[in-house]
Amino acid sequence: MARTLREQYDAAVIGGGPAGTTFAHLLSRAGHAVLLVERARHPRFSVGESLLPATMPLWRRLGVAERFEKAGFVRKYGAYFCFADGEQPEYSHFPNASRWVADHSYEVRRADFDQILWDAALETGVDARDQTDVEEVIFERGRAAGVRLRLADGGRAQVRARLVADCSGRATLIGAQLALRERDPNLHRVALYCHYGDAIRSTGEDAGTIAVVATGFGWMWLIPFADGGASAGAVLDREWYRTRRVAGADRDAIWREVLQQVPAVARRLRGAPQTRPVEATADFQYRLRELAGDGWVAIGDAGAFLDPVFSSGVHLAMTGADRASRAATRALAGGRLPVAGDFARYARESRAQLGVYARFIYAWYDPAFREVFVRPPHGRPGVEWLRREVVSVLAGSVTPTWRVWPAIGTLLWLARRQRRANERASAAA
Repeated sequence: MARTLREQYDAAVIGGGPAGTTFAHLLSRAGHAVLLVERARHPRFSVGESLLPATMPLWRRLGVAERFEKAGFVRKYGAYFCFADGEQPEYSHFPNASRWVADHSYEVRRADFDQILWDAALETGVDARDQTDVEEVIFERGRAAGVRLRLADGGRAQVRARLVADCSGRATLIGAQLALRERDPNLHRVALYCHYGDAIRSTGEDAGTIAVVATGFGWMWLIPFADGGASAGAVLDREWYRTRRVAGADRDAIWREVLQQVPAVARRLRGAPQTRPVEATADFQYRLRELAGDGWVAIGDAGAFLDPVFSSGVHLAMTGADRASRAATRALAGGRLPVAGDFARYARESRAQLGVYARFIYAWYDPAFREVFVRPPHGRPGVEWLRREVVSVLAGSVTPTWRVWPAIGTLLWLARRQRRANERASAAA
């Protein structure tokens, strides 16, 4: 028998990914009536399969860390960076971080990971409904007041809520409705990605280590799964991609060219069956001008999306949902109607963390920075301190953000020195 929707909820949460399930879970646990809706049917495919250990304390609070172990997700103890030839990879292992939180994270198939989070939210009493689409957020006198839904059976409904949380990911439902979304003017990129079975993987504790490969067209990732499969992807300069599309190449042809140029990845996929078609996402880096307004808040990818080179997406989504839930609990107390100012601290801290990763991402596309990052000058004074600080960022430990900026400044200074050295060498040639 179909469940009946309530007419009024304390919060309506749009999106059943990591941000939405975490926010709904914590708000329900605090005693609020929460509606959680997801357009697709769980379990469903998603990218963003490489996680960070700094999320571990939150997973434990949510009661899901033990479930991840039981699910058999492969442990991720770090990452390695290299150039396209795969020679001299630079390993960064989480136990070496200067700000240690946990020694591992996980590489996951997101269908399984998101299902665990969804089920855990249901257990707290969340009214969770998949195959339910939000057609519109209702605004009355400038504040969000509810949502209009298309239900799984094709019917329509309208529910009211004191707070609407947009966790819709790159759909950015409220951002689109209020025209708040701003694309990054400097990073015009296209991502291609697919899955393989029976890929060659590292051994021992590095069996779950993600590979990040710097290339002439951008970079590639290779994420190993516990069952022997792997997620492979490439982030390409948009003009590089467009030129090939104009010449008549389809995604599969471009993907084959990508692999031909990157032996570091191609070797590990040789003979492996492709288990998902090549998919594409274009111009994916953006942010909203505002992360909250009267009666609404945007969380995770619905508020901003960054180039995934440092695997920060799920971590920022879940920890952002945690901070937003604390603000929402206070804002909803005593039957209040939340206003934008209730989320000022959440927005400020979210912007600060996004700023750290954005600065690293901008630098990543500077060839001189890559030389220093992938081939650090081991043995020089201060380099081991710098490596430990960088590993902390790679592990997701970016708060307080003031502790991170000295390492970023040092890396940028080393990159400037490398650039000048390259220019002198070029002039002398």
